Amino acid sequence: MKNFHHILLSVIFLSLISLMRAADTAVPVPAIPEVAASGVYQVRVNGREVAVNDEGRFDFHTAAVCLSGTGVVEIRVPDGARNPVVRPLRYKITPVFKGNIITFPVTAPLNLVVEVAGQLPLAIFVTQPETDVPKPTDPHVLYFAQGVHEPGVIRPQSGQTVYLAPGALVKGRIEAKGVKNVVVKGRGVLDAGKYSVRKEKTCGIVFEKCSGITVDGIGLRGGSWWQTLFLLTDDAHVSGMNILGKTVNTDGIDIDGVKNFTARHCFIRNEDDGFGWHAVDGKTNGEPPTENCLAEDCVIWNTRAGNGLRIGASMETQLFQDITFRRIDVLKHNGSAIRSDHSDWAMCRNIHFEDFADETTGKTVEIIIAKTRYSNDNGFRDERGHYDGLHFVNLTSPGGKIEILGCDAGHRVDHVTFENCVIGGKRVKSLQDITTNEFVTDVSFSSKP
Repeated sequence: MKNFHHILLSVIFLSLISLMRAADTAVPVPAIPEVAASGVYQVRVNGREVAVNDEGRFDFHTAAVCLSGTGVVEIRVPDGARNPVVRPLRYKITPVFKGNIITFPVTAPLNLVVEVAGQLPLAIFVTQPETDVPKPTDPHVLYFAQGVHEPGVIRPQSGQTVYLAPGALVKGRIEAKGVKNVVVKGRGVLDAGKYSVRKEKTCGIVFEKCSGITVDGIGLRGGSWWQTLFLLTDDAHVSGMNILGKTVNTDGIDIDGVKNFTARHCFIRNEDDGFGWHAVDGKTNGEPPTENCLAEDCVIWNTRAGNGLRIGASMETQLFQDITFRRIDVLKHNGSAIRSDHSDWAMCRNIHFEDFADETTGKTVEIIIAKTRYSNDNGFRDERGHYDGLHFVNLTSPGGKIEILGCDAGHRVDHVTFENCVIGGKRVKSLQDITTNEFVTDVSFSSKP
């Protein structure tokens, strides 16, 4: 009877495919130039073939599609492939696997990773269709058409748009200082491999002392340093990016001294911190607060170095407050899913982790206030900081450890709440379920429907 029901559900599901194809629009993103086609996966969405890129240098194959409404993904995998899994697990996508075809529904926007035994994973980037596509002749647009370009350093001016068309491969980096109302958008890829260099600390994308910044939809392929940095920049909004880096120090999305920042619907494959939110140099940058910052609906993957996300280590400023991470899925992490090695003097107030999913075992949460190798070393100030208001809601992990440690009586972690948090199938409901010290105060636990 169980097999009959499984077959019946499969037949019903597959019979809906033609109806979905008729009702919804899928626009495949062209292959990335100079990147080999995958020899492992073939992908169709709503019956339309989608290019699959063999980005083995990042341990992934990738495919991208713009989709309005609901679609059906069909993936042909090699003979003998088995045990397909679609992540993040929060979406509860149970694929139909028949012959060597994996089939499942999707809605936009989603960033998914499909794993089959014995193969590199396939990342599928599903974004909303583009709107307000600029014209190549617009004098306010730096337009990169489909194909290969190597502009080197791109320096947009106030009011300009940098547009990477679908199928564009742009070799270089973007850096801007003191500009306003700049947009970077499209479905093409910025390859900063030769231009983002650890020795020179050049980022793939950096906006410094700017305001009104939008980065939407593009791919970014990293070199050997941070992939994006928003420094002393207000009202910046990132969405729909797919970011891939493999060397140590390829942080995904970093901020320092910003107000009103959002990062939504991004895929970050990196070998350092997916989000690195910190304050690096108080002597040079002053001590502006970081306030009102949100990351939501993002997927993070790192395997060799770094953490899912990190607040710190350097925290050379007065205030970090009203920071929220919501619906973040850390599929793999080397260090901790959530880490804050708070090494300097900032007050961190009202830090929230909501509907946060760690899909691997190990350290789920590691928050400490301490002097570390990252503490200020230029003589500006040698002081520890504080946490006041640290909140976890619907945090899940298949098995990990939660550790929260204050520094001393004057540098504590105060007002910590856990609501509906589950580690290894067990609810976090008392101090016996976490590790703390005497410098962590006012810790509460609750379960709500």
